[in-house]
Amino acid sequence: MTAGASDSFYATTAVPHAPRPRLVQDVDTGVCIVGGGFAGLWTARALARRGYEVAIVEAGTIAGEASGRNGGFVSAGFAERLPRIVERVGIEQAKRLYAMSRRGMEIVSDTLAEGIPGVDPVPGRLNVQRFDDLDGVRRQAEFLAEHFGHEMLVWPTERVRETLKTERYYQALHDADAFSVHPLNLALALAAEIEQRGGRIFERTRAIGADLEGVRKRIVTESGRVRASEVVFCGSSFIGKEFPQLDRTILPVSTYVCTTAPIPEQLREAIRYGGAIADTRRAGDYYRITGDRLLWGGRISTRTSVPRGLKKKLGRDIARVYPSLKGVEIEHAWAGTMGYTIHRMPQIGLLKPGAWVASGFGGHGLNTAAMAGELISTAIVDHDERWRNFVPFGLVWAGGGIGRRLTQAVYWGMQLGDKYDESKSRFKEWRARRAAAAEAARKVAEEKRAVEAAEQKKVEDAARRKREQEELKKLLAQEEEEERRRKEEGAKDADSANKKPKKNKKAAAEAGEEDE
Repeated sequence: MTAGASDSFYATTAVPHAPRPRLVQDVDTGVCIVGGGFAGLWTARALARRGYEVAIVEAGTIAGEASGRNGGFVSAGFAERLPRIVERVGIEQAKRLYAMSRRGMEIVSDTLAEGIPGVDPVPGRLNVQRFDDLDGVRRQAEFLAEHFGHEMLVWPTERVRETLKTERYYQALHDADAFSVHPLNLALALAAEIEQRGGRIFERTRAIGADLEGVRKRIVTESGRVRASEVVFCGSSFIGKEFPQLDRTILPVSTYVCTTAPIPEQLREAIRYGGAIADTRRAGDYYRITGDRLLWGGRISTRTSVPRGLKKKLGRDIARVYPSLKGVEIEHAWAGTMGYTIHRMPQIGLLKPGAWVASGFGGHGLNTAAMAGELISTAIVDHDERWRNFVPFGLVWAGGGIGRRLTQAVYWGMQLGDKYDESKSRFKEWRARRAAAAEAARKVAEEKRAVEAAEQKKVEDAARRKREQEELKKLLAQEEEEERRRKEEGAKDADSANKKPKKNKKAAAEAGEEDE
């Protein structure tokens, strides 16, 4: 990467190590490796373990560029997406390539199992969607499982948002095989092992020319030469204009990384996943928790200069995804330049007898560089020809300055496409929320109407009961009145009946007297 290694978080947390000497004389070795990044280190280590004498010449310091300054993600695959690889070489060769990429992961994992201080491996990787596409995520998981034997777990939106407190994400694929590391400390451990096995490493030693004819090849540096039977070029975007056959095939692409100050409480609330996290956009965000800090990377540019206000820009990127982390302090921020190829696949193979290339690992290098080291070393030692699987991805001209501008335009176009997909998903989600809110409001209104109707019915029932009671009272009163009248009439009748017989007796008596 472009800026000096000392500005990175990794440099401040690197294990103690002494600087390596500069080459100041001519030396002889079995294999000369140009470039001290991961590709060169893994190749040198694999050869040294097989008993070969190796020498590395590095223009800067070991892993001082992209290898020691990246996100630290180790996972299967390549920078190019699998469906595109299948389109180019067919499913069977794509399977072989993917298996090799997984073998690269195993090499890293096996190395960590030997015990390396300061690498701090953390398992798991979550690949999150910035747009809603559950069917697409399921198809991807099925594609990986069916054709490549790689099982990944689909996380629905609900689980993602319960784990990552943001509404930016939808579904995700969880890769339990992936892991993350401190890349600089891993590189320093590889360099130390190479030296323990007799290999030599020369820092601040730029290769400025080569004579690759004859049995003994020569790499010319500014202050000495290296003579070797085999040469491996691993310089990627920093190979230099002195090697135009290689330099013209690499696109330098910058990305940016930062780490926050310690924010343990805020991180526990916002991010409840300990592994690596990356969204699926071409120029997406990638991040992980390291200790009690957040390590965050993102953005893509073909400009190799460091942008002004980088800390503020990356801080805003964090806040867009996690509003609760708005305003957190950014302690370290650095820019870096990776080496990409036009086909987004690494360049691995034979340039001419005795001259090899392992380059172009931009965007997905921690597993593929380890893979390349094994392929090149077994090719040199055992004449293994597995490297030929990468012949379809050869040294293709990257277009020079025009190529960089076109690449930048392509990235901008991809970013616009990503934003469109995100906007469409957010609009769909907004519309769904609006419809849900309208439905909820309708239900509330219905419930309110039902309550009001019930209350009205209660009022009407009460009024009806009151009327009925009043009518009943009236009826009872009427009946009582009628009963009273009946009783009064009965009493009158009784009185009348009692009085009437006495009168008759008197009349009868009077009638009898007359008869006499």
